[in-house]
Amino acid sequence: MHNWKSHEDSQFKFSKGTNILVGPMGSGKSTVLDALCFALFGNFPALQHKRLKLSDIIMSRPSKKEEAWVKVEFTWQGSRYTVERRINSEGSSEARVSKDSRLIQGPQPQRVNEEVERILRIDYELFTRAVYSEQNGIDYFLTLGRGDRKKQIDELLGISRFEVMRSNLSTVLNRIKGMQEDRRALLGSMDMEKLRREEELAADELKKLEREVAEIGAKASEVGSRRKSAEGSLSRMNLLEKVHTELVERKGAITRTIETLERDAANKMAGISPEEVGRAHESEIAKLEDELKDVRKLVAQHTKEIGSANEKIRVVEEELEERAELEKRMGESNESAEQLKADAEKKEKEVNEARGEIGCARRRISELDELIAELGKHLTKCPVCETPMGDEKRKELLERRKKERQAELEKTSGLEKLIADSEKLLSSTRERLKLLEETEDRLKKLRGIAELDRLKLTLKDAEEKLAREEGQVRGVESKKERMKVALEIGQARVRVEELRKEGAEVEKKLGELKFDRTSLDAKRAEVRELSVEESRLLERADGIRNEMKRVEELVKSKREEREKYDKLGEEIKRYGSLYENFVIFQNSVAETQKELREELIGAINSAMEEMWKTIYPYADYQGIRLDASEDDYVLQLNSGGSWVNVDGIASGGERSSASIAMRMAFSVVLVPNLSWLILDEPTHNLDEEGVRALGKVLNEYIPKIVEQVFVITHDEGLRDAASSVTYHLWRDKEKNEPTKVESVTF
Repeated sequence: MHNWKSHEDSQFKFSKGTNILVGPMGSGKSTVLDALCFALFGNFPALQHKRLKLSDIIMSRPSKKEEAWVKVEFTWQGSRYTVERRINSEGSSEARVSKDSRLIQGPQPQRVNEEVERILRIDYELFTRAVYSEQNGIDYFLTLGRGDRKKQIDELLGISRFEVMRSNLSTVLNRIKGMQEDRRALLGSMDMEKLRREEELAADELKKLEREVAEIGAKASEVGSRRKSAEGSLSRMNLLEKVHTELVERKGAITRTIETLERDAANKMAGISPEEVGRAHESEIAKLEDELKDVRKLVAQHTKEIGSANEKIRVVEEELEERAELEKRMGESNESAEQLKADAEKKEKEVNEARGEIGCARRRISELDELIAELGKHLTKCPVCETPMGDEKRKELLERRKKERQAELEKTSGLEKLIADSEKLLSSTRERLKLLEETEDRLKKLRGIAELDRLKLTLKDAEEKLAREEGQVRGVESKKERMKVALEIGQARVRVEELRKEGAEVEKKLGELKFDRTSLDAKRAEVRELSVEESRLLERADGIRNEMKRVEELVKSKREEREKYDKLGEEIKRYGSLYENFVIFQNSVAETQKELREELIGAINSAMEEMWKTIYPYADYQGIRLDASEDDYVLQLNSGGSWVNVDGIASGGERSSASIAMRMAFSVVLVPNLSWLILDEPTHNLDEEGVRALGKVLNEYIPKIVEQVFVITHDEGLRDAASSVTYHLWRDKEKNEPTKVESVTF
């Protein structure tokens, strides 16, 4: 990096694993990864969102530089690539990309962007959403609104185009259906002979209207000439009136203002001494306002603490009510888990035994069916033992086998009913057992009265502090208001003297001005009468012209209706066929979108579930998932078998841990070929234990999942998280010195 913001000449060599950039705020850490992003794609978030211009990247302190450049070398699929971009103080840029020291594209930046995207198979938008987390932007997707979050995650997954397509197809279908129905109605209502008669009558009416509008136009032109002459005279008289009115109004305003200022000053003097008026100054008021801001900050802090305590008390009280209800329900039940389990096992055994008997009976029925079929033939030998057998003996055996078959059928029917009844009882027993076990688990998790008492003590302490600080606020406000009133009284006295001088000047100008209102009113009446007459004529002409347009459109429409008559039937058939084809296509698009969303969200959730146990070191949340509904995506945590939303439920540290897991899952699933992850200040909102756990994950586990990780942090606790290389950055900002870089470990 050369002349790149605070970096005059900085070099970094990163390796596979976790690379750490550590240093104080403003030392130029984020600038390194901004430069990496810009080198690859010609853009980075601050530039994209116009927080700075391209020329702002060039170092300007301690001296202004004319150009800056950044060069990145990386190995990809066995080849070594180099990307270099240069910008100058005028805001223009150029870029080049080389493969194994051979130039393959440049110097046009857009061509280089396209070549890098082709090589890495990832564009800027996917890189910044799935790979590069901007500073304090770990939880970016949680901060979005319901509709915006669904839109952006769908864009990230690459399925937003299906939603747009579905919406467009619905619009098209409605238009096709409406057009088809319109043509059916039109076809059934047309009368060709009536259309011809109406066209002839409309043509005659059009000629009559053309003659009438010509006559009225001539009259309007003559009246308009007279009006313009009168308006010229009136304009000159109006200018004189305007000056007179302004002077009179100014005189009255000055008088009223003086009276108001004097009255207000007299009212305000009640309780204010002349000494206070003399001492009042804006600088003293400013000091009181600064003091008031400090006290109000304390009031806001205590108010926030009270709100938090009240909310926690409400939650614990709800848990106490829930505990009482559950204990009451448990007391009313006369069943135990052991009894229900024993009943379930007994019924299950009965069902299995009955199914075994049904199998034997069905096999016997099959054997009897074969014997009955053989005995139904005119046999002379027994089909089993082949001994001679007469016809009477055959019939006797046939009848006996039929009775045996009927008995087996009845036995099978009885067993099937027994199985159905037993399975129904078994299902009911299992449901009661599940409800009993869930109730017992819930009772173990609910908090008791001790926690409620502790929270009430916390609330009382915060309320006492708030009362003290509010009293101090009232005292400072009262003192500030008295000084403001005293200052206003002094300012009002100065303003009254200025206004009296201005009033004398206005009175003098009124005496010198000559103005005759009678002549002005007469001229206005003349102009008004001429304008009314001209407007009446023009409105009449416009009305006739509008009527002419209507008649012209009527003639045209009747002619077009006759020409379209033969085409309507064919169009109706075509629209019907087109509608059916679009319905099939719309259904296919919806099903494809659904299957693709389920596949991608399933892969992301699987990846997050594997990472969660190592990223989050506590036991209160055992799992994580991204829940996808029709109108939103919600990041959730598993708490004792129940899924709760991260947004609104989780603490700041839990929210950051969940967001980091989601970021890594997006990177692994959506950009598996790149295997990069960039985290800027990932310890935001994490407690000490969370920072240690994150450091262990970055050092030991993430390198097994993601090939190369870049972490920017001012948290010295992450210094040992590197599994590859650590760079320490610092600079003297008071002297505007450039960033200094030190390789700490390799």
